[in-house]
This record gives sequence, structure tokens and C-alpha cells, in this order.
Amino acid sequence: MTRTMASPGEAPPTAPRQRAGAELGTVARRLFIQWGILPVLLLALVITFAVIEPRFLSEANLTNVARQLSFLGIIALGQMLYLVTRHYDLSNGACVALSSIVGAMVMTSVAKSGSPGIAILLGCLAGIAVGLIVGVVNAVLIAVFKISAFMVTLGTASAATGTALLLSGGTPVVGLPPEFARQFGTSMVLGIPFPTFVMILALLAAYVFLNWTRLGRQAYAVGGNESAAYQSGVNVRRTLLTVMIVGSLLAALVGLMLTARMSTGEANVGVQYPLQSIIAAVLGGVSLDGGEGRVAGVLMGALFLVLLSNGMDLIRVQSYVQDILLGALLVTALLVDRLRKRMRLT
Repeated sequence: MTRTMASPGEAPPTAPRQRAGAELGTVARRLFIQWGILPVLLLALVITFAVIEPRFLSEANLTNVARQLSFLGIIALGQMLYLVTRHYDLSNGACVALSSIVGAMVMTSVAKSGSPGIAILLGCLAGIAVGLIVGVVNAVLIAVFKISAFMVTLGTASAATGTALLLSGGTPVVGLPPEFARQFGTSMVLGIPFPTFVMILALLAAYVFLNWTRLGRQAYAVGGNESAAYQSGVNVRRTLLTVMIVGSLLAALVGLMLTARMSTGEANVGVQYPLQSIIAAVLGGVSLDGGEGRVAGVLMGALFLVLLSNGMDLIRVQSYVQDILLGALLVTALLVDRLRKRMRLT
């Protein structure tokens, strides 16, 4: 029997396999640093619910998912703008509620004596004004007076919620023009629900703002290192003011869209959004330490949460169990964010 011996200068036969394994590990590491575990979770979620519940991938359910995604997607996008600058917003849910109440009250009062078109226009302007006021208050206290974002947004959330309850008396505001719900709540644009169309426009605008404008790049710089950004000539106050006001305006927009969807103004709508928006953003790769985040990742994080909630509703999982899963997801997202940061440093 003969045996072929490798010459001293030749690499062992297993070397190509080892190199391929090392390259695969490097690619997996880079993908984890960039996206975390979200793509794997999203794929596993879709497969699991599609097997358990056939209605999960039906056209009617996917259309419902698209509508639900539009609300959380826009809210998470606003949360991302705060997180990129190393802050966070706990007032977005209260801003949604107050915008809904103020917009609905203006519409109902104007519709009694004016045309529906004018009532809708004034109501929408009033709702957007709510977001502007909340955003200015948050931005001034955080950027100018250097107060903790946690305390500021928690305080504005309490004040906005109390104002919404005071104005509405704790009851839904009804009597909105039917055209408002028909045009902005249930209509379709290019074959997709109107709220989803608005979300797509918001995502595109945010992508252009964060990646192709000077102010967007400065927002990342401020979140990465505020002192270094200031010494480099970045106007930190202007950057924070702009980003936070835009974030609150997006929350007010969601309040108006939900009002159109429900045909009523609600003071308790949006309670879940502060927690859900943070989970969606962090799952999507937005760092809690600031300076990092992608619009596509935020969209994927919001989609994951919406699909999870929708699937659990279809298989009739109790709401208490859903709350437990949301809390576990938040802890998981924080852990993944920390692991990604350590791997990035090494």
C-alpha cells in the first residue's frame, strides 16, 4: 500500500476548512454587530405562527398587520431620533393621547358650524401643534437646561396625560366628520393602507435626514460623544432641539392617524408606546449609548413586535402573558445591545 505524504511546505488538508470556518465566523460576527439577533427572531416568528395558525399569512391579516405597523413604526422612528442623540422619550404615548383629544375636540366644534374640510384641517393643525409644544418643552429642558431626559419626558408625559383627561373628562370625544375617518383611516393609496403609506414617507424622510444631511450626521456625532462634537464645531443645542421636536411631531402624527382609525379621540390611547418603541428601536440595532442606529433596523424591530402581538392574538394568548413577553424582550434587547458593544470594541 502506498501513502501520499504532504511536503513540508504544504499546508495541511484541513487548512482550507479552517479558513472557511474562520471567515464564516467573521461574517456572522459582523452581522451580529450590525443587526443583532433580530433577523433570526423575525424569521423564526413568521415560520412558527404560519405553522400554528393558517390565518396568520392571510391577506386580511397581513393588511391588518400593515396598519398596526404604521403606528408603531412611526413612533419607533421618533424614539430612534432621541436614542441616536443618547436620550430617550417617555412622553411619546402621552403626546399621542393629547394630540388625539385636542384634534378631535377642534374637529367636532368646528364641524358644527363650518365645513368638514375646514374642521379636519384645523383639527390636524391643532394636533400637530400639540406635538410641537411637547417637543419644544422636552428639547429646551434637555438641551438648554441639561436636565435628565428620563425626568423631563416622564414629567411631560404625566402633564400631557392629565391634560388629555381634563379636556375630555375621561370620556371619548365623538362626532368627528365622517370624511376624516374615511379619507385618513380606512382609505387605500396605491393599493396599501393610508397609514402605511404615511409611514413609508416618514421612513424615507428619516433615512435622507440621517444619512444625507449635515444635521443628521451631527446627530450621530452628538450621540457618540457630545463633548467631542461640540469641540468640532457642532451646534449641539440646535441639533438636539431639531431632533427632539421632530420626534414629538411624529408622535402627534400618530395620534391623529389613530383618531382617524377609531373615529374618536381617546385619552388612554398610546399608553403602550414608550415601552414598545424603545424595544423596537433597540432590537433594530439602535444603541442606548447613542451614535448608532439604522432606519431599516427600526422598521424590522417594529415589524417583529407587531407580528408577535398579532400572532399571539390569533392563537388567543392572554394579555398578561404578552406583557411578560414584552418585558422579557426588553431585557433581551438590552443584553444584546451590551454584547454588540463589547464585540465591537474587541
